[in-house]
Amino acid sequence: MPPPFTRGKCNEARHLLRAILRESSYLPDEQARIYITTHAVSRFRDYSRGHKSDDLVTQRRLLQLDNARKALSELRRANQGELKPLLKVLHLTYARTGKRRHDLLRDFQYKPPAGAPAEPLPLPQLTPQHVALLESQTSASPPTTVRPLLRSWALKIPETNSWERPMPKKRIANITQQWYATVLERTIVPLPVAEWERLRDLALGKTRFKGPTPRRVAAASRASLPSPLEVALGLVRLNSPDVVLGNAANTLHARKLTARSMMRCWATVFAQCPVMAWHEKSQKWSIQWGCHVLDKADISRATETPLDKS
Repeated sequence: MPPPFTRGKCNEARHLLRAILRESSYLPDEQARIYITTHAVSRFRDYSRGHKSDDLVTQRRLLQLDNARKALSELRRANQGELKPLLKVLHLTYARTGKRRHDLLRDFQYKPPAGAPAEPLPLPQLTPQHVALLESQTSASPPTTVRPLLRSWALKIPETNSWERPMPKKRIANITQQWYATVLERTIVPLPVAEWERLRDLALGKTRFKGPTPRRVAAASRASLPSPLEVALGLVRLNSPDVVLGNAANTLHARKLTARSMMRCWATVFAQCPVMAWHEKSQKWSIQWGCHVLDKADISRATETPLDKS
């Protein structure tokens, strides 16, 4: 049985949310600041217990508190210039992973026509837009670092089962569902045009990096923060927000965020981002990939030129 979710835990959750919102305001990407702030608030608020028991609800809340502490630590390390958490934030922001990717992916999923009779075993299928994206993805072979490679999306269903009998309808439905889930998992979703162009300009250096946001001076005095002795004696929890922020500030992988380093991070994410547009004349989808734009601009040579001497 998990420990009860006390008033102290509620206060800790509020402190974590404030710390996460404060830390997200220092992210080096403007869109990341907006997305992470909105996402954090929704994760803290959007939860319905339904018919779950009190023990299950308490267990979930404690698990989410641990996730919030980890998120706070990753945000702080991203702001300190650590590459892995910074790229993770950018991948979440630009829909390479996470909830926003699933939201954009819904536009490609098959929806039965209105008024169609309900079938006992509805089988998913690929829309023409989705097929065009998959064909382009296979030929482009973008350097994705967060999605498995897509080699083929053909659906292969055996005609007979292991007993040499016709394949049962239920088994066909299960195979189709598994195939569809795999295709969705390996689909690289396109960005909206305006967002893709903004990320392109950042990756190419056309939009200059303004530097990290200056940190505000804390209202509380330094004496109010836990001392190393208090932490060593166990008087302060190691996963409290203050200790998490203090430890993250001393990370060995911290580095200064410059225009050159941010340009490389944006280019890493942009290389995995397509954009789609419908052409009325040809009646086809036109798809452009960030990796092709970077190749044409010779981004590797451009990043060798110092952009920011400060």
